[in-house]
Amino acid sequence: MKGYETLIIFDPTCSNDDIEQEISKITEIISNEQGKVIEVNRWGRKKMAYGVKKRDTGIFVVLQFTLAPGKIKTFTDYFKFNNLVLRNNLVNIDIETEIPYSQYENETQDVGKKV
Repeated sequence: MKGYETLIIFDPTCSNDDIEQEISKITEIISNEQGKVIEVNRWGRKKMAYGVKKRDTGIFVVLQFTLAPGKIKTFTDYFKFNNLVLRNNLVNIDIETEIPYSQYENETQDVGKKV
């Protein structure tokens, strides 16, 4: 099993229920392929640096998961015909050395504090 992280940008016109349904479908795809979802991080609505499909904002979600390399095509094929997804990006990560977002956010908040 290899570790992956994917950033998914959803259409800003989607409701919260639509986003949650899509996340559950994606996690179901990973589970059906004998993968494991490590973390789902909802960043919320963000302004993009440039427009994608005539949209300047999107709803960002980051997933970290493990999946066999031969099964990743099933995961990526899901996004090809999904109208709710503006863009997605998939990268390999090293699970053992990757810092979970919850720890990372705590570390960045402590940076400005004087000791």
